[in-house]
Amino acid sequence: MRKGNEARVVLTPQSVAVIVVLLAVAYLFAQIAHHAGLPPAAAIVLVGIAAGGMLPGDLHVALTPAVLALFLPALIFEGAWSIDAEALRRTAWAIVALAVPGVAFTAVVVASASVLGGRLALPAALALGTIIAATDPVAVLALFRRLSVPIDLLTIVEGESIANDGVAVVLTQAVVAYTVSGARSFVAIAGSFAYVSLAGIAIGVAFGAVGTLVLRRYRMPWIGIVATLVVAYGSYAVASFAAASGILASAAAGVALPALAFDEDEVRAIDRFWDGTSLVANSIVFLLVGLSLRLDRVFHEPPLFLAVVTAVVASRAVLAYVFVPLGGLPGARAAWRHAIALAGVRGGLSLALALGLPESFPNRAQVLDAVFAVVFLTLVVQGWTLAPLLRRIPLHAR
Repeated sequence: MRKGNEARVVLTPQSVAVIVVLLAVAYLFAQIAHHAGLPPAAAIVLVGIAAGGMLPGDLHVALTPAVLALFLPALIFEGAWSIDAEALRRTAWAIVALAVPGVAFTAVVVASASVLGGRLALPAALALGTIIAATDPVAVLALFRRLSVPIDLLTIVEGESIANDGVAVVLTQAVVAYTVSGARSFVAIAGSFAYVSLAGIAIGVAFGAVGTLVLRRYRMPWIGIVATLVVAYGSYAVASFAAASGILASAAAGVALPALAFDEDEVRAIDRFWDGTSLVANSIVFLLVGLSLRLDRVFHEPPLFLAVVTAVVASRAVLAYVFVPLGGLPGARAAWRHAIALAGVRGGLSLALALGLPESFPNRAQVLDAVFAVVFLTLVVQGWTLAPLLRRIPLHAR
């Protein structure tokens, strides 16, 4: 909800009808943006922002973790399913560097800036750091594909978007649990992180293996679609029930399933289904991002705003130009680092994690202000500049 409890979700027939109408409007607006060479995601978010200022309070739906969980398995699975296996093997070290030490580094930089420049208490600063550490390049992946960037560069950006989401969620949960209970030691938090990550991956691989057996036994497109749906959402649900990472489970299942199962000709119908599913899911998520954003709070805390935005830009630059190992990749160019830096967009996951913070969490309002500001600036403002900038970067080897 926009007023009062921002983490509360109320879905009524009226609000669902409004979302459907807004989706139609957003789709038309996105098509106009697409033909103008601009990212459709930013256009959809703007429709949501505009609508959010006009809708009555009882029709607002916030993008909380509970709402996002309806769409995350589809988005994560489709992204992992479509990753090129050979490119993934070549770029694994680059993805790991961005997703593990890169997320931790970004969280520390943002948290430090929040304490020193924004005067946040340490627990709130750590939570803000982990929430902001998760990039959301879903908004730019369609643009990358339309511009036909090299497959290895696309895989780095796509792999990062999947892996660091899971890492950031686990870190955020650990920080919130430590802040609320105050009883966990660093060793306990590290052990919890290892369990949540490794158990999630193991559950995803197990679901992928079972799905492979089904797909090899029954070679019918509709069975393949149902099986992949069960694998995507089943792995997420089981991992969540086991207190493991549902995001990493769906990602592992998406990577394992096509790698273990069948050749390219047998997955065309499944590909078409997941392309359509991810398009709808993405549109709804970006619309909800716009509906959830509070523009009146973007510049509500100027010192915190400047500190966090500076930290986000600086940490992303360090990741792109220092952390990412590109030396061993055939055809890699120094210009790839520019594209990786530009892909550091924050979106739905960061917003949902912030809105999902407990009401009693220290400095919750300031954390929300900072997240609103970063999501708006990176997803909407930066989003409009991506296409012209990427077209000017020499990404292909000569």
